[in-house]
Amino acid sequence: MADNDIGPGAEKLRRRVIMPRSRRARWLLAAFALLLAAGCWPVIMLFNRAVVAAGLPLMALWSYVIVFASVALMALANRLLSGGHGERRSAHYQPSEELREP
Repeated sequence: MADNDIGPGAEKLRRRVIMPRSRRARWLLAAFALLLAAGCWPVIMLFNRAVVAAGLPLMALWSYVIVFASVALMALANRLLSGGHGERRSAHYQPSEELREP
């Protein structure tokens, strides 16, 4: 049996990357990529100096900015992409019609 074969008579699983469909989702993906890049070494190297800003070393302040920006971006993404809470969620998560025996 192949890795992507789920059994006899079943369709083979397709391996693919799911890309965002809306413009809003594409902008959020780009914002997440920029935030990820802001936490990588070449950018961190710019803030690794012996400077104190707001009572913190510049490196520590940049770390706090990255963490709070991550939280804010995730909250924004949840708000922008969720739409109607009950309408979209029910379309994706249909309850099973099968009865389960305890």
